[in-house]
Amino acid sequence: MPFLFMSPASIDREWDFLAAFAAAAAAEQADPERRNTLGRVCFLLCELGSQFGRRTGDYSAPLPLGRAELARAMGLGLARIKRILALLSLSQVITLDEEAIRIVDWRRLSAAAGYHPERLGVSLVDEDDGAAVREKEEPQTALTAAGDPACFV
Repeated sequence: MPFLFMSPASIDREWDFLAAFAAAAAAEQADPERRNTLGRVCFLLCELGSQFGRRTGDYSAPLPLGRAELARAMGLGLARIKRILALLSLSQVITLDEEAIRIVDWRRLSAAAGYHPERLGVSLVDEDDGAAVREKEEPQTALTAAGDPACFV
Protein backbone atom coordinates (compact mmCIF):
# COMPACT_ATOMS: atom_id res chain seq x y z
CA MET A 1 0.00 0.00 0.00
CA PRO A 2 2.69 2.55 -0.80
CA PHE A 3 0.21 4.76 -2.68
CA LEU A 4 -1.59 5.59 0.58
CA PHE A 5 1.44 7.50 1.82
CA MET A 6 2.31 9.34 -1.38
CA SER A 7 1.36 12.94 -1.94
CA PRO A 8 -1.02 13.63 -4.83
CA ALA A 9 1.69 15.62 -6.64
CA SER A 10 4.08 12.67 -6.60
CA ILE A 11 1.36 10.33 -7.86
CA ASP A 12 0.56 12.74 -10.69
CA ARG A 13 4.25 13.13 -11.54
CA GLU A 14 4.74 9.35 -11.62
CA TRP A 15 1.60 8.96 -13.73
CA ASP A 16 2.85 11.66 -16.11
CA PHE A 17 6.18 9.88 -16.47
CA LEU A 18 4.64 6.45 -17.07
CA ALA A 19 2.25 7.84 -19.68
CA ALA A 20 5.10 9.69 -21.40
CA PHE A 21 7.28 6.56 -21.29
CA ALA A 22 4.55 4.42 -22.86
CA ALA A 23 3.98 7.01 -25.60
CA ALA A 24 7.72 7.35 -26.28
CA ALA A 25 8.25 3.58 -26.47
CA ALA A 26 5.31 3.24 -28.85
CA ALA A 27 6.66 6.07 -31.02
CA GLU A 28 10.11 4.46 -31.13
CA GLN A 29 8.64 1.11 -32.16
CA ALA A 30 6.41 2.71 -34.80
CA ASP A 31 9.15 4.87 -36.29
CA PRO A 32 9.74 3.68 -39.86
CA GLU A 33 13.38 4.82 -40.11
CA ARG A 34 16.04 2.20 -39.47
CA ARG A 35 18.65 3.38 -37.00
CA ASN A 36 21.58 1.85 -35.22
CA THR A 37 21.26 1.16 -31.50
CA LEU A 38 22.67 4.55 -30.48
CA GLY A 39 20.14 6.29 -32.73
CA ARG A 40 17.27 4.23 -31.30
CA VAL A 41 18.21 5.07 -27.71
CA CYS A 42 18.65 8.76 -28.56
CA PHE A 43 15.27 8.76 -30.34
CA LEU A 44 13.58 7.23 -27.31
CA LEU A 45 15.21 9.76 -24.97
CA CYS A 46 14.17 12.66 -27.23
CA GLU A 47 10.61 11.43 -27.46
CA LEU A 48 10.45 10.67 -23.72
CA GLY A 49 11.87 14.08 -22.79
CA SER A 50 9.45 15.78 -25.14
CA GLN A 51 6.39 13.86 -23.88
CA PHE A 52 7.35 14.28 -20.21
CA GLY A 53 8.17 17.96 -20.71
CA ARG A 54 4.79 18.59 -22.34
CA ARG A 55 2.98 16.90 -19.47
CA THR A 56 4.90 18.59 -16.64
CA GLY A 57 5.88 21.87 -18.28
CA ASP A 58 9.55 21.36 -17.36
CA TYR A 59 11.79 20.13 -20.18
CA SER A 60 14.90 20.23 -18.01
CA ALA A 61 13.49 17.90 -15.32
CA PRO A 62 15.33 14.62 -14.79
CA LEU A 63 13.65 11.57 -16.28
CA PRO A 64 13.16 9.00 -13.49
CA LEU A 65 14.27 6.13 -15.69
CA GLY A 66 16.62 3.39 -14.64
CA ARG A 67 18.97 1.58 -17.00
CA ALA A 68 17.15 -1.75 -16.58
CA GLU A 69 13.78 -0.17 -17.45
CA LEU A 70 15.30 1.41 -20.54
CA ALA A 71 16.85 -1.91 -21.59
CA ARG A 72 13.50 -3.70 -21.19
CA ALA A 73 11.64 -1.03 -23.17
CA MET A 74 14.17 -1.16 -26.00
CA GLY A 75 14.51 -4.94 -26.02
CA LEU A 76 18.28 -4.66 -25.59
CA GLY A 77 20.79 -6.03 -23.13
CA LEU A 78 21.64 -4.06 -20.03
CA ALA A 79 25.36 -3.99 -20.90
CA ARG A 80 24.65 -2.37 -24.28
CA ILE A 81 22.39 0.26 -22.70
CA LYS A 82 25.05 1.04 -20.08
CA ARG A 83 27.68 1.51 -22.80
CA ILE A 84 25.45 3.82 -24.83
CA LEU A 85 24.46 5.90 -21.80
CA ALA A 86 28.12 6.13 -20.74
CA LEU A 87 29.00 7.32 -24.25
CA LEU A 88 26.29 10.00 -24.13
CA SER A 89 27.35 11.02 -20.63
CA LEU A 90 31.03 11.33 -21.61
CA SER A 91 29.96 13.41 -24.59
CA GLN A 92 28.06 15.71 -22.21
CA VAL A 93 24.74 15.12 -23.94
CA ILE A 94 23.07 13.69 -20.81
CA THR A 95 23.86 13.41 -17.13
CA LEU A 96 23.24 10.20 -15.23
CA ASP A 97 22.21 9.51 -11.66
CA GLU A 98 21.39 6.12 -10.18
CA GLU A 99 17.74 6.20 -11.27
CA ALA A 100 17.47 9.34 -13.40
CA ILE A 101 18.62 10.74 -16.71
CA ARG A 102 18.78 14.48 -17.45
CA ILE A 103 19.05 15.71 -21.03
CA VAL A 104 21.66 18.48 -21.15
CA ASP A 105 22.17 19.05 -24.90
CA TRP A 106 18.91 18.67 -26.82
CA ARG A 107 20.49 19.73 -30.12
CA ARG A 108 23.15 16.99 -30.17
CA LEU A 109 20.76 14.35 -28.84
CA SER A 110 18.19 15.08 -31.55
CA ALA A 111 20.94 15.11 -34.20
CA ALA A 112 22.19 11.69 -33.07
CA ALA A 113 18.64 10.36 -33.15
CA GLY A 114 17.65 11.82 -36.48
CA TYR A 115 14.81 13.40 -34.51
CA HIS A 116 13.13 16.46 -35.99
CA PRO A 117 13.74 19.36 -33.56
CA GLU A 118 10.36 20.99 -34.32
CA ARG A 119 8.69 17.95 -32.70
CA LEU A 120 10.50 18.66 -29.45
CA GLY A 121 8.76 21.88 -28.54
CA VAL A 122 12.03 22.91 -26.87
CA SER A 123 13.96 26.02 -27.78
CA LEU A 124 17.32 24.81 -29.09
CA VAL A 125 18.77 28.35 -28.92
CA ASP A 126 19.40 29.89 -25.51
CA GLU A 127 17.57 33.16 -25.02
CA ASP A 128 20.37 34.87 -23.09
CA ASP A 129 23.20 34.95 -25.66
CA GLY A 130 21.86 33.56 -28.88
CA ALA A 131 23.43 30.92 -31.05
CA ALA A 132 25.97 33.19 -32.74
CA VAL A 133 27.85 33.92 -29.52
CA ARG A 134 27.78 30.28 -28.41
CA GLU A 135 29.31 29.03 -31.67
CA LYS A 136 32.33 31.30 -31.25
CA GLU A 137 33.13 29.94 -27.79
CA GLU A 138 35.58 27.07 -27.55
CA PRO A 139 33.65 24.03 -26.28
CA GLN A 140 35.04 22.26 -23.25
CA THR A 141 35.66 18.60 -23.92
CA ALA A 142 35.52 15.86 -21.35
CA LEU A 143 38.56 13.67 -20.92
CA THR A 144 38.63 9.89 -21.00
CA ALA A 145 40.40 7.85 -18.32
CA ALA A 146 43.55 7.94 -20.48
CA GLY A 147 43.43 11.76 -20.63
CA ASP A 148 42.36 11.96 -24.27
CA PRO A 149 39.52 14.29 -25.37
CA ALA A 150 36.19 12.45 -25.43
CA CYS A 151 33.93 13.53 -28.27
CA PHE A 152 31.79 10.69 -29.54
CA VAL A 153 28.51 12.30 -30.56
